[in-house]
Amino acid sequence: MKTIQILSKTVFIAFLFILNNSCSSDDNPLNENPDPQEESHFYELTFTGGATDGDVFSGTISNTNGSSGVSAVRTLTTNGEGDIEDRMILSLLDEVHSPNISIGMALTMNNNQALDYGPNVNETSSGMSITYGNYVMNSISGSSNITDYGEQTVYTGVTYAHFKITFTADMQVGYINQADTFTTQVTGSITVKRPVFN
Repeated sequence: MKTIQILSKTVFIAFLFILNNSCSSDDNPLNENPDPQEESHFYELTFTGGATDGDVFSGTISNTNGSSGVSAVRTLTTNGEGDIEDRMILSLLDEVHSPNISIGMALTMNNNQALDYGPNVNETSSGMSITYGNYVMNSISGSSNITDYGEQTVYTGVTYAHFKITFTADMQVGYINQADTFTTQVTGSITVKRPVFN
């Protein structure tokens, strides 16, 4: 499990590096919802219940190169049945604050809102995972609300989004290298700023 966590952090950092360096500023069309570049991303999380009861985290993450980062990529793809799937992958990695926090959301979109969280990501639900310390959490149920949505399409079918998402979810929590589990509730928000392309 530790190997998977280290591998996922490495892949995430590599993804952010490639994402940040793959496009020039000439590739950026006008935004539907202008958002200042270079401002910091922001997140806050509060946990209620189980061993994480009372844990509260908040932080800012620079919108420039670094080991930490936030990215939201939205794609439209066609599945095997010919239906269009609208998904947004939100990734947050904070290696500046202690403990390090990683949040991943696979959001099944309906217009500019995500469908409710569930244990699986499919055409009817979204999913969320959070890791910090020795905890690995996956969504059971919950909901979110997206405001101040804006986007910029850099490649055909790939859009970088900026917005604020607030959420509440029940999470199944496990420990790294242990079989014990418990449930907790997380409430929080993430503000994703418009990405800076060099």
